[in-house]
Amino acid sequence: MTLLGSLGSTGFFALGASVPSVASAVEFNSAFLSKQGAPVELKYFEQGSSVAPGHYNVDIYLNQQLILRQRIEFATNGKDNEVKPLIPLSVLKAVGVNVVRLEQEKLIAAKADDKTLIDVESLAPGAGVEFDVTALALQISMPQAYIQRQSRGYVDPSLWDDGITAFYSNYQTNFSRNINQGYNSDYRYVGLRNGLNIGAWRLRNESSISGSTGVRDKFTSNRTYVERDIRSLKGKLAAGELYSQGEIFDSVRFKGAQLSSELGMLTDDEVGFAPVVRGIAETNATVEISQNNYVIYSATVPAGAFEISDIYPSGSNGDLSIKIIEADGRERQYSQAYSYLPVMTRRGNTRYSLAAGEYSNEGQAAPKFTQGTLVYGVTDNFTGYGGLIAAQAYKALNLGVGVNSPWGGLSFDVTNSSSQERSGRKNVGQSARFLYSKTLSQTDTTFTMVGYRYSTESYRTFSQHVEEQEHVATPYYGRQKSRFDVNVNQSLDGRGSLFLSLGETSYWNRQGSTRRWQFGYNGNYSDISYSFAVSRTEGQAGSQGADNQMTASFSIPFGDTRRSQRLYTSVTTSNQGESAIQTGLSGNLNDENTLNYSAQGSHSKTSGSSASFGVNWDTPTAKVSGNYGQGRDNKHLDVGASGSVVVHSGGVTLGQPVGETFALVEIPDTKGIGIDSSNAVRTDSKGYAVVPYAQPYRYNWINLDTSTMGSSIEVAESSKKVVPTRGAVVKTHFEVESGRRLQFNLTDGKGAHLPFGAQAYDDEGKVLGLVDNASKLLVFGLKDVGTFKVKWGSLACEVKYDLPPVNKELMYEQYSGVCL
Repeated sequence: MTLLGSLGSTGFFALGASVPSVASAVEFNSAFLSKQGAPVELKYFEQGSSVAPGHYNVDIYLNQQLILRQRIEFATNGKDNEVKPLIPLSVLKAVGVNVVRLEQEKLIAAKADDKTLIDVESLAPGAGVEFDVTALALQISMPQAYIQRQSRGYVDPSLWDDGITAFYSNYQTNFSRNINQGYNSDYRYVGLRNGLNIGAWRLRNESSISGSTGVRDKFTSNRTYVERDIRSLKGKLAAGELYSQGEIFDSVRFKGAQLSSELGMLTDDEVGFAPVVRGIAETNATVEISQNNYVIYSATVPAGAFEISDIYPSGSNGDLSIKIIEADGRERQYSQAYSYLPVMTRRGNTRYSLAAGEYSNEGQAAPKFTQGTLVYGVTDNFTGYGGLIAAQAYKALNLGVGVNSPWGGLSFDVTNSSSQERSGRKNVGQSARFLYSKTLSQTDTTFTMVGYRYSTESYRTFSQHVEEQEHVATPYYGRQKSRFDVNVNQSLDGRGSLFLSLGETSYWNRQGSTRRWQFGYNGNYSDISYSFAVSRTEGQAGSQGADNQMTASFSIPFGDTRRSQRLYTSVTTSNQGESAIQTGLSGNLNDENTLNYSAQGSHSKTSGSSASFGVNWDTPTAKVSGNYGQGRDNKHLDVGASGSVVVHSGGVTLGQPVGETFALVEIPDTKGIGIDSSNAVRTDSKGYAVVPYAQPYRYNWINLDTSTMGSSIEVAESSKKVVPTRGAVVKTHFEVESGRRLQFNLTDGKGAHLPFGAQAYDDEGKVLGLVDNASKLLVFGLKDVGTFKVKWGSLACEVKYDLPPVNKELMYEQYSGVCL
């Protein structure tokens, strides 16, 4: 029963102020509430109750902090007939009350059952329960001494859910064709992330198919592995084709097994690093991102500055290679550093990894190796760490420290390597690394990553050692000598933000160095937005001198604000490529913002004028896109689709692209019910929907979009909370009731009104609602033929009804009823 259903059709919220758990009796002047002399029945409310007995979905707070949403029973207490919430022990555990201490102090029975009802007010001075009916908020107050002391983000491991048995495939596919003076040039790519979940076990495969004109399609399996959580060690065990942990050593691809910490199990104090790739495209281009020679991401971007953040790197270290394939066939390529922030952890925390197996990289030697790393928080401001790699003809030892200082977080370590070449020559060298991060709160400046590494000429990483085995007569070419990387973000107090990225790498036995820097600004004035970005790349292999690029753009809104229509103009220039200006329109074609378009015209110095039109559509089962452009001498076409296929006990469900952890919603026998977190997600004909993303080891609310439900549908709960483990497919079930929504105009046998506040019950004793001051009763889910009872005080009567066929055009139907 919903609260609205229990209060009838008049909106009884006016009587629902926040009331204390122990309330004195209140007397209402019934003359203000009666109509035409109708009697009034307000027994529960006169005794201090804000609701009638029944079950209600409420938000449960502990000391003013929202913890969970749950269905709670409200019943009379048997003393003064005041209606109060019944609080079982399971609720106190779920909200974070220290039940163990309450048991130790004999405030509750030892080893009490979770269903045991607890009188919260009697537990300790200051403990109590209040219910605010206007906000559906159940406030539980508890002295701090009886609250679990946990860090922010902590979730009790007993709530972690390994999910259901399911198979899924997440796909991303795109195809582009460039026609230049009659010559066709095609590019095609399909990326797959496949998974099979059985209990706590996860089987994963990452693979892709790519090809282009003159290059046959090639299937590449990036890696296949199985893993599971080891909760007692706050870690995970994996076996198969893996990447070693890269927090201390560079991550390498290998076949074997690995036991390592699972940072997601820790609290929010442990923060990882996600890469953001920025660049400038001069035309409608394809951006291809690779790591360790495997393509991990491909997408089409329009001309101008782009930013890509939804990348799933395979290892926690290993530079990203970014290739921009322009519409006219030109290619530009550069690399971007990807690594952890400074190596630090809290006092007493331990992060570890132990890997053993065989080095695996296509076309190279495969020596067996063992690697171990350890990070330990000695104090709140000092961390010690180190690691060891042992392989045939190669050894490396790392020692380092991390310091949390007033000037920011920083870490420094030194790695010593010993490597023997195939010729028998032995190389012993060192590499020093410095990492730094800092947020200046006074200026809102964030140094997301500052890193510097210097390596002696004889130093070898494990990957360099393996590659060097291929070179017998000549030394391995282009070993890294030094590297410097900086990423800075500056907020401008509501006037936009600046970003700056710098990188420089020098090499042994290779002249020159590679440099890349990017600078950009994004701002807005009222509803007008504008941006500027410039980049310079020099020293990249195969490039003809430095490549300088610049882009600037602005956009203004127009038309219906619900559709977010915008007019935009951008300018792009490059000393080695095109200089062009584009002007266009973009916006949404529906109110749900799931179908949008872009149309633009452009002019460049070499290609002349051109025009293009693109459409993106977020459907419940996939994301699809298409773009067509035509110029003086060329035509460009690209189409793409991405989504997921989930196979589970209830059948096959199609959905939007999913992350590594996601949810499956079941609302039986419904279609088209949405989820608040995504405008496009809808239940299919079987009542299933895929919710694409969930945060592992954290509370995730799944809220139904009640605006997508018809008047003939009602759910017992519109919101549920899940706590998935990493990689889980968690299933959440919503009970749904279908029926007619009816309003009865009730009279007794003499034609008089029934008392205001009288309660109606069905054949099973379930509360249907309250009679309002006009003697009307709003109910849901009644059968077409039947009876219901109305009770007030010690009196009762019964209504018999026989309804005509349903009128689906009405939100609710009105009928008269006589209560005898």
